[in-house]
Amino acid sequence: MKIHKMIIALISITSFNGFAQSQLSWQQINSWIAKPKAIEPWEYQQQGKLRSPVHTLTATSPINGGGALIYRVAASPCFVSIPHQFHDKYTLKIGRALFESNCNMMVFNTHHRHSQSLDNLPMDYSKRKRGLHVAAVKAFHYAHPNAAIFQIHGFNQKKRKSPEGKKADFILSQGRSYNAKLAKLQRCLSGLSNHTYIYQKDIFELGGTKNILHKIGLAPHRFIHIEISKPMRKRLITQSTSMEQFNLCLSYSR
Repeated sequence: MKIHKMIIALISITSFNGFAQSQLSWQQINSWIAKPKAIEPWEYQQQGKLRSPVHTLTATSPINGGGALIYRVAASPCFVSIPHQFHDKYTLKIGRALFESNCNMMVFNTHHRHSQSLDNLPMDYSKRKRGLHVAAVKAFHYAHPNAAIFQIHGFNQKKRKSPEGKKADFILSQGRSYNAKLAKLQRCLSGLSNHTYIYQKDIFELGGTKNILHKIGLAPHRFIHIEISKPMRKRLITQSTSMEQFNLCLSYSR
């Protein structure tokens, strides 16, 4: 019995090492977009209508960071990233609504950002430098270099340090600088809340400047980091008109 268990353990370790050593590349995702199929250890599923199928890769384990990728063929090019669906409550619902309204690609985490990693990389998708998330973003950017990549986060106003942070509903950032598109997005989202701030202009916290997506060679200002307060997240998922306005604002800023 002990020998049997040892053999199973050795097989599991060997399988994990095989997956871990062959980390997913953006070229693999680029090929997958052209011809979707399973990529071990992610399972593949196709849904939707024949003329507008929706292709999905879903992790079956935390190997290589886990995660899920959704690609919708008949949609405008924009990318939705949800790195903390378990920690930042309601962000997955908000991201799905944005994806279904406007965008053709979405990635979200399938394991908590503080869960145990099977390799030497963090499970946190805002920090993890290899895996499904980064590979998909790079493949998308290669295919659509001028398209927007939206990443949605949630924050607690009570934990903020600045007066602006304590009342903020949206904090928008493109890193250490911003362009006219972000200013346009701010004006539009101000229709939902006057407490809509741009990092480096109106507020100096929660700018996401250490996010991994700033380190993978994306063109300037294509990555838009969006922090949403908990009251606003609740409002977006309970009031359809608010969600529609949010989605429209993001579509105008692409």
